[in-house]
Amino acid sequence: MSNYQVVTSKSIERLRVDKLAWTRHPPRNGSGPLGFTRISGQHMLQTQVLGQQEVQRLVSVSPGGMLGSPSTSLTSSVYVVCRCDHMSLSSRSNHVYQTFLVVANGRVAARYHIGFPIVARASWGMWGSYMAVIMRAVVCIIWNGVTTFYAGRLVDVCLQCIWPSWANISNDLPVSAGVTTRQLASFFIAWFIFQCLTLFHPRDLKWFYAAKSVIVFIAMHGILGWWIHRNGGVKFPSQKSVNRSGSDLGWLWMQAFNSGFGTISSLTVNQADIARYARKPSDQFWGQLFMFPLASAIPGLYGILTASASQELYGTPIWNLWDLCQKMLDQYPHNAGARFAIFLASGSMALALIAVNLATNCLPFGSDVTALFPKYMTIKRGQFIACLAGLAMVPWKILKNGQTFLAFLSGYGYWLAPGAAILCVDYFLTFNGNVVTKELYVGHPSGFYWYTRGWNIRAPIVTILALIPCMPGFAFKIAPTTVNISDDAKRMFDVSFLVTYFIAGVLYFLSYKIWPLPQHKREMLQELKFEALADALDEVERNKRLAADFRRTSGDEKSLENGYVVP
Repeated sequence: MSNYQVVTSKSIERLRVDKLAWTRHPPRNGSGPLGFTRISGQHMLQTQVLGQQEVQRLVSVSPGGMLGSPSTSLTSSVYVVCRCDHMSLSSRSNHVYQTFLVVANGRVAARYHIGFPIVARASWGMWGSYMAVIMRAVVCIIWNGVTTFYAGRLVDVCLQCIWPSWANISNDLPVSAGVTTRQLASFFIAWFIFQCLTLFHPRDLKWFYAAKSVIVFIAMHGILGWWIHRNGGVKFPSQKSVNRSGSDLGWLWMQAFNSGFGTISSLTVNQADIARYARKPSDQFWGQLFMFPLASAIPGLYGILTASASQELYGTPIWNLWDLCQKMLDQYPHNAGARFAIFLASGSMALALIAVNLATNCLPFGSDVTALFPKYMTIKRGQFIACLAGLAMVPWKILKNGQTFLAFLSGYGYWLAPGAAILCVDYFLTFNGNVVTKELYVGHPSGFYWYTRGWNIRAPIVTILALIPCMPGFAFKIAPTTVNISDDAKRMFDVSFLVTYFIAGVLYFLSYKIWPLPQHKREMLQELKFEALADALDEVERNKRLAADFRRTSGDEKSLENGYVVP
């Protein structure tokens, strides 16, 4: 029997007392090979929960993030590929399903106040969690470079607004580089601003994120208003030029629908790092439930309208924000007022992208490397490494056209979908919402989440099996000139997120039916009511607050100690 107490519904009260005793008298440090340490109760929750105003600012990260993210470019790129506005708009219907995935994976963090690297230990095991953490860290690096380059192109427009001569900088790079000297310089400027923001703790930027979510909303309305006014209203001329078969349009729609999940696949796993700050689950639930669909759908609609307007005006749809702003600037070579307005619009969008990059890519990467190398790394050091790794990317290759952009998003979601499915199934179906929080820090074979030599072998096996069906298509997207596969295999990858998420979820659930948990673990997790252990921890925290209030009002330390005697 391990050093944790087996809990049944009849002994839940004793669990609460045991948790309370744990907070006052933490046991000796664990001597497990991973170097995990049993921590005292005051650090068990890992995170100081936020007050009501902080929660409101926390919720504002999502709308601001989606408004400044590639959501606009996604639907615009679909419009470029499909040349059909209603197909582009319908492809964004996936934001309803995206919302439930994000909210579901944020539940465990909002309930137990633990981040993704800690949550992964419950599903993957103490050693196995490294696999999940590394998978997310790699994806964070890729998105870090892409988002920074995206912001750099908008910075390039800002610099042209201030100094028109900036546009005349000669290009000393070869065509094969895929980027010009001016664009690369703008990328480094955006990267430097991004690096400066990593010096601040996220809680010190709460007002900045709240203001950003408002400013970027105004900026996008300004850009949309200009294009609609310039076009003389909303028109969709491309409807007449659609020349694709029903099958081709259907698969393009599925690719766009799947790519939409790619834009939020990181958020499905990163949500834990944000939702852990919530006071209670409803704080992240209601805020995300109402704001996320709006913040996801509105940029998509704006992307369609601006792409359609540019198609009507110039014969070619423009699918990204920096080209939209650049085209606006080209109309006013000598109008200082217009140039200033364009500077504000493009600068707001660039700053929003940098801020979102910090919250959704850099900070999670810092958490990941800290979990991997706790002796040597901190979150700030991890963020610095993430910035350096972003420089090593070639994001201009990814963003060169709409088709490539869609392929990138599909591959991104394909890589993260199995992990997101495993976390969701584990919490709601396998563990019944019960997580033994203190055992997530026990790196020893007697630990509750040690499984088999530190690995829950179900998770990596299911991940590999879920990735196999779409792997040929993934290889083709990476090297289309050297990999030859059938059309069916290519189309399978067009729905890679949906396929891998479904396969991983079903296989992982069946794995526990075939190889169930040991009896004592089933009693601890499955036979209790939903989130019974979380309710017990909440009561512990309430008792701690009452004790702290008693200390402040009476100063009677002896009575306080007597109140904690375990019967």
